[in-house]
Amino acid sequence: MALVSLTDVTKTYPDPSNRKKQIAAIDGVSLDIQAGEIYGIIGYSGAGKSTLVRLINALESATSGSILVDGAEVTTMREGQLRKLRLGVGMIFQQFNLFNSKSVRANIAYPLKVAGVPRAERIRRVNELLAFVGLTEKARSFPDQLSGGQKQRVGIARALATSPRILLADEATSALDPETTHEVLGLLKKVNQELGITIIVITHEMDVIQQIATRVAVMENGRVIEDGEVYSVFSNPQHAATRRFVSTVVRGIPAGDELAVLRQRHPGRIFTVSILDGDTGQSRVFEILTRAGLSFELIYGGINDIQGRTFGHLTIAVTGADAAIESAFAEISALTEIVEAR
Repeated sequence: MALVSLTDVTKTYPDPSNRKKQIAAIDGVSLDIQAGEIYGIIGYSGAGKSTLVRLINALESATSGSILVDGAEVTTMREGQLRKLRLGVGMIFQQFNLFNSKSVRANIAYPLKVAGVPRAERIRRVNELLAFVGLTEKARSFPDQLSGGQKQRVGIARALATSPRILLADEATSALDPETTHEVLGLLKKVNQELGITIIVITHEMDVIQQIATRVAVMENGRVIEDGEVYSVFSNPQHAATRRFVSTVVRGIPAGDELAVLRQRHPGRIFTVSILDGDTGQSRVFEILTRAGLSFELIYGGINDIQGRTFGHLTIAVTGADAAIESAFAEISALTEIVEAR
């Protein structure tokens, strides 16, 4: 059984311009998130991804559909049951949401105090979490004395305080620079791998999905338009919106103005070869071209790594005798997909 399971979930709000109409923020979403995985939900602003998070931790109620969290039906729970449920669901935010008047230690201890945890146990747990996120020396500091990355580490420690089974990260790296983002994502991986906590990552950044998630759902206009293993979605996106996301981190096949510029800069025939994990490698392609006596230059594209699996597109300009080029193309096409620019 999935740890989190949504079946045909909808969430509607009154239309501000016409109170008799409803606007669907979530429209018939069905998802299964397995225990122990890092699941990404990606979409542009207004896609419905943050609303979906608030439904999972019951900060908002669904209009219709079923939401199961650890086998319990969230949509029929009373408030007392929901409070208990939320103790098992940690949350980290884009803007950290720390108490500026409280020290790092007090921020992390806050949910334990609310939960009625005895003082001695609070102290032990906070010390444990400070060490886990690498902020022991900052225990007495206040949020305005911390960097953005340190603030998010405090946010992660606070979210872990009640030992949740699920951690929701809502745009948790959007306010951070690339280096700090990498560090925070590394910490989230540590949370997942060492503590076994299931993480649901909400983001509009495909690079975040590439670095951390095992599976991903792409949202648009309140619907899930594509979902699956991250490698499959990256290497073979099916929907136009997904292709736009993937193009931000993966260079595909050049066309239009990009292709025109490449033609101006590079003589010869231009083709793109797809490199997939377990398929032929780029060295094999280069070997075939070299053996055919052809001159060639890599002019566009690259190879990406998704958790140890490689894929990408290499665009190459080739010069030489037409017969030799055709023979090499035929040999390469028997191994992997090859497309000549027209």
